[in-house]
Amino acid sequence: CPHDFDHLLAVARLTYLLLIEQGERTISKELAYAAGLLHDIGRWQEYTENIDHALAGVELACPILEHSGFKPVEIKLISTAISQHRHIDRPGDKNNLHPLSRALYNADLFSRLCFKCSARESCRKYTHLPQGKKLCY
Repeated sequence: CPHDFDHLLAVARLTYLLLIEQGERTISKELAYAAGLLHDIGRWQEYTENIDHALAGVELACPILEHSGFKPVEIKLISTAISQHRHIDRPGDKNNLHPLSRALYNADLFSRLCFKCSARESCRKYTHLPQGKKLCY
């Protein structure tokens, strides 16, 4: 998928909305948006150095979060969500996640505009996940 700013903003918005929908009131809008906006920050390293972008993203996001005034406990929560946003392999895994991690994972999945994506036919999320073709409505 082309991951541009629209994708990042959509993931941030959906993460927050999913948290509200879950009745999760302990996670602020700022935490949800920070996770959503930064979740793919390591994407370029995946393309250029073949490094998992979720793990690379943690390394890149932490200094930004520190500089932005987030507390260490908040940085840990956001960085954990970023690191886990693509590593949920079994259906039961996402039930054991912190609500922010689960919301970020789902927001990333639901934010895809598969119906207009030029990479759709080669996309793992579109072709292999049970909900993939349902994303193209």
